[in-house]
Amino acid sequence: MAGDLQITAFTVPGPGAATGHGEHAVGSATVPVRGYEPSVGVDPWATLVWAHGGSFVRGTLDWPEADWVSRSFAAAGIRVISVDYVLASDTVKAPAPSNDVAAVVAWAGAEYDGPLVVGGASAGAHLAVLATLHQRDSAPTQAAAALLLEYPTLHREQRADPRIADAVAALPEARRFRADRIAEMYDFYLGEGTAGAGPAIVAGELPTERLALLPPTIMVNADADELRASGEEFAEQLRAAGVTVVEAVEPDTVHGYLNRPDESETARAQAAATIERFVTELRVLLEA
Repeated sequence: MAGDLQITAFTVPGPGAATGHGEHAVGSATVPVRGYEPSVGVDPWATLVWAHGGSFVRGTLDWPEADWVSRSFAAAGIRVISVDYVLASDTVKAPAPSNDVAAVVAWAGAEYDGPLVVGGASAGAHLAVLATLHQRDSAPTQAAAALLLEYPTLHREQRADPRIADAVAALPEARRFRADRIAEMYDFYLGEGTAGAGPAIVAGELPTERLALLPPTIMVNADADELRASGEEFAEQLRAAGVTVVEAVEPDTVHGYLNRPDESETARAQAAATIERFVTELRVLLEA
């Protein structure tokens, strides 16, 4: 990975700034981000707004799923804006986290020339979908050209899949996403709504006509991961809506593997292979 990337921390005006209500209602007044520019002399061929995962309640810009991933994309010539969106809590509920990501997408679309791409991992992928639709609605001339989804969670209820059940049966409990864990995650994230925030939205429950507005999508799922069922179902929903989808499974991986590239040489190779998949397929999409 290139060692002379230009990395800068700054803030972007958030959705809370426009209303004065702050993060509890609509999102943050200002959203902390970290920008990753490719090596000096390299002209970025796309700008990626990236959201880490963490079940909507955890995650920082220092997590490998944010920092290592962003460095990897930047080393491939992509400008990355990694978003430190407000996390769900007892007082912060949806749609505040996705509104923060949407504010950064809007800022990046106005700030930079060239293709705009939105992406995220796990819960961050969910936020990326909603932010991409928000940008399509509010600034269609600056809409994202592509969407990158890494082991996404997109449904409150997942369909049963015997293949996946067999694959995850031997995993430790901490790396399982059983139905009750998924339900609790979404119940906490959605809450009962917040005054002025509007209806909470679950990406996988959107009607076909809304999904049809999404750009070409590249998705990589983990191999032994209950949430793989959500990703695969969403890919089917997108295709039914007429959206181009490039879909892959990273072999011999479990959920969250991009957050653990330093566990072993194998883990690093798997994480690097995923970034390479995204970069390769994104170039194909953007050059088509």
